[in-house]
Amino acid sequence: MTSTRVVVADDDSTFRSALVDVLGVDPGIEVVASLSSGAGLVETLARTHADVALVDVRMPDGGVHAARSVREACEDGRLHEVAVVAISAQAATHTVVSLLREGAVGYLVKGHLGGDLGSLVKRCARGEVVVAGPSGAEALRTLVRDGHVLT
Repeated sequence: MTSTRVVVADDDSTFRSALVDVLGVDPGIEVVASLSSGAGLVETLARTHADVALVDVRMPDGGVHAARSVREACEDGRLHEVAVVAISAQAATHTVVSLLREGAVGYLVKGHLGGDLGSLVKRCARGEVVVAGPSGAEALRTLVRDGHVLT
């Protein structure tokens, strides 16, 4: 069985360590790197051949900036397809919409995961869009109403 290779990026060292620990017990996931900011994310993803970037929304060079950088690197061939999964303590609809517009395929709200983190990350790696949080439905309705197509 091939493992899903994950890079974790969060500026809160305690939370980042907890994410690495939780994902590390899943036999189908291999955490290949962890970062304290989005700086160097694209290079780390390329070097590690990661499948998923689990990225904090409110860290330096995180959130929309990170999603855009990864999307652009995939589009211009510097990276193979990488699933960007945003994680945040807040769930404002406009933030979720912004991340999805920039290519994120997942938005997980800390405290509202409602299931196994490893399973959610693997679903995103397989191409599913996963929005686990109280504003997910409204964010998707907004994208549909605006005619935005997720790619």
